[in-house]
Amino acid sequence: MEVIVVSGMSGAGKSVALGVLEDIGFFCMDNVPPDILFSMIRIMKHPSVEKKRFAAVMDVRTGKSFGGIRKIISRLKKMDVKVKIIFLDSKNDVLINRYNLTRRRHPLSDGKSSMEELIQEEREMLLEIREMANYTLDTSLMNSHELRRRMVEITEGKSNRSLRLYIESFGFKYGISVSSDFVFDARFLPNPYYIKELTDKTGRDPEVIGYFEQFDIVKEYISRIEKVLDFVIDNYSKEAKDVLYVSVGCSGGKHRSVYIAQKLAQLFKSKAEVSVTHRDILR
Repeated sequence: MEVIVVSGMSGAGKSVALGVLEDIGFFCMDNVPPDILFSMIRIMKHPSVEKKRFAAVMDVRTGKSFGGIRKIISRLKKMDVKVKIIFLDSKNDVLINRYNLTRRRHPLSDGKSSMEELIQEEREMLLEIREMANYTLDTSLMNSHELRRRMVEITEGKSNRSLRLYIESFGFKYGISVSSDFVFDARFLPNPYYIKELTDKTGRDPEVIGYFEQFDIVKEYISRIEKVLDFVIDNYSKEAKDVLYVSVGCSGGKHRSVYIAQKLAQLFKSKAEVSVTHRDILR
């Protein structure tokens, strides 16, 4: 019998994930306390039950009974079932924005704590099951279609897993990108802003590209960033992590950061699913 336990942060997409599992043939239950989980598995193991694929969402909504998740999973394995844990996560600012849009109440809400405090408390409660997870999916930049694709890949094995690399350029004068795993500062590089003919152009224009290509320091910086990201991507893959967020910043987000972001996208397009955005290029 196959059992999938879906867990993760509130607002990270567990309901969508459970819907996907139901569509591909799992018997699904949401917000399942441990005792009910064991009872349901015993029922489904009966010869009269045709479906032998069961999926359940287990998270902080069950309260104190959620504790001791390691013992729960150990008990499941002793019941001769194949257990797989999928943990869904998102960046804090994304979770807060989703709650603001839906106006839903956080399951740990006590009327006193801020959303940031509730999210931190939830992370601490979920730490054990996150460490045990077979797969950890960061849904910060995923839409429902992308999440569905990843869930099908994990459960059905219909395509190879590929790391998604999100590269963003930005201007430090407008604030650092808070969702990034790595931030690279390009403000020490030659700046075409002070050349009259290049001021109003961007790092995607041929004239600016030609300007940067004459400097060895620019080439060396890109080469060093590439080596760091190569190392990180290799080890992310070993840990079954799916998403890496990289930001490159300069003063205004129009020239140096844009050029480097574009170069990195070209360098890694054969190693990952690359998406590149330029946050401040039109400012």
